[in-house]
Amino acid sequence: MQISITTNGKRSFIWSAGLVFLGAILFSTKAILVKLAYRWGIDSVSLLALRMLFSLPFFLLVAALSGRQEKYKGLRLGRKDLVSLLLLGIAGYYLASLLDFMGLQYITASLERLILYVYPTLVLIIGALFYRQPITRV
Repeated sequence: MQISITTNGKRSFIWSAGLVFLGAILFSTKAILVKLAYRWGIDSVSLLALRMLFSLPFFLLVAALSGRQEKYKGLRLGRKDLVSLLLLGIAGYYLASLLDFMGLQYITASLERLILYVYPTLVLIIGALFYRQPITRV
């Protein structure tokens, strides 16, 4: 059975793959750029504030474009959901990024990348050893 891909679908796939590749490249350079910024005397909080400030227009653009789609027209978040999202963003993203940036003051960029990618496996192993949680397939 042969699957036919339309020109629009092919173009969309190429754009998507390109954006994933670009995102991976930019994400991998983050630690190096942070280490270079530390040489200029910028502290972690200021650097993280600049990072969030520069990323804000992209998030606003995505929010504006997704708000135009028909499937999102009737969705509205309540006050409780907005507060929960705000707290989750502060605790989940800001705190993790701040600790990551602060850690880069003490370790190399390559060690930071290694820790970042290995810690889910370490959490799994610690959960199995100390909390007797079985390791299962997803």
